[in-house]
Amino acid sequence: MKKWIAAVAGVAALTLALCAPVMAEEDHYTIGFEPYTLTNEYFTAVLDGVKTACEETGSELIYYDPQSDPTKQASQVDDMIAAGIDAIIYLPYDSASCRTVLQNLKDNNVVVVNIDTVVEEGDYDLVDAIIASDNLQLGHLAGEWVAEHHPDGANIAIAHLQTAESCIINVEGFWQGIADTAEDPDKFVEVQVVEGGGDTEITFSAIRDVLEAHPEVDVIYCINDPSAYGAIQAVEDAGLTGKVDVIGKDGAPTGKHNIKDGKQAQSSAQRPTYMGYEGVMTAIKILKGEEVEFNTAIPSYTITADNIDEFDLDAWDALPGAEEAE
Repeated sequence: MKKWIAAVAGVAALTLALCAPVMAEEDHYTIGFEPYTLTNEYFTAVLDGVKTACEETGSELIYYDPQSDPTKQASQVDDMIAAGIDAIIYLPYDSASCRTVLQNLKDNNVVVVNIDTVVEEGDYDLVDAIIASDNLQLGHLAGEWVAEHHPDGANIAIAHLQTAESCIINVEGFWQGIADTAEDPDKFVEVQVVEGGGDTEITFSAIRDVLEAHPEVDVIYCINDPSAYGAIQAVEDAGLTGKVDVIGKDGAPTGKHNIKDGKQAQSSAQRPTYMGYEGVMTAIKILKGEEVEFNTAIPSYTITADNIDEFDLDAWDALPGAEEAE
């Protein structure tokens, strides 16, 4: 029977090792997983996929939680290199400022699979593969919903995460979705962009201030479902429930429940568990000298009140069957 051994290194550090390999010794690898936080349930869903893939392949897994601290994240990558990782599944806190970390990994011959939060194009030379949702499509689906449900236009506030390249692309896709769908895109006005940090409490405070200054807001577009939950609370506090549509992203259990309860209008869903799983499988293929796609985009899908009953409200996404995963 497989047995996990866990050890804690510092308050925010976690390591996980699989003791009974199911592969030949020469194919036993050590995989690092470095998100920029594990306090968000989205990233714990990614971790679930990473764990499953490591278990299936007999790989040792080392992972940490930098708690949205880029300096701590860089230090933790150093620790992983010192521990002898063969590959890393990497989600940078700041897509624009991670080249030093990537160069360090390259200099130490570590295979880098960048997932979810994509590095800037100028840093592609330092990664071996990229796996992410179709971030333009994620935003586009939300923009389509807004254009279709506000045919006469809308005043829009954005709860952003401006350090993440994926979120920048999400917002671009959102406006493109409106431009491609609305009869008159000029009637859709950006009232204010605030930094929500992808966090419920930060977004609540930021959107509360927006609604005090701009009670005419019709739509709040949030770059994830935790942010959307904060926006929902701000809308309720402002007495604007039923007057403002809150849009989220990810298809998180939180977002699905809020859609089911009529508090959230739409969420463009991702597959974080599958992404983490595929990240590990891709890294191992590279380590074995196999060819892989450099840039893989995972299609997204929309969740609204019209189709919410088709989904498990308490689950993220399911991993494919064995025949589909091959």
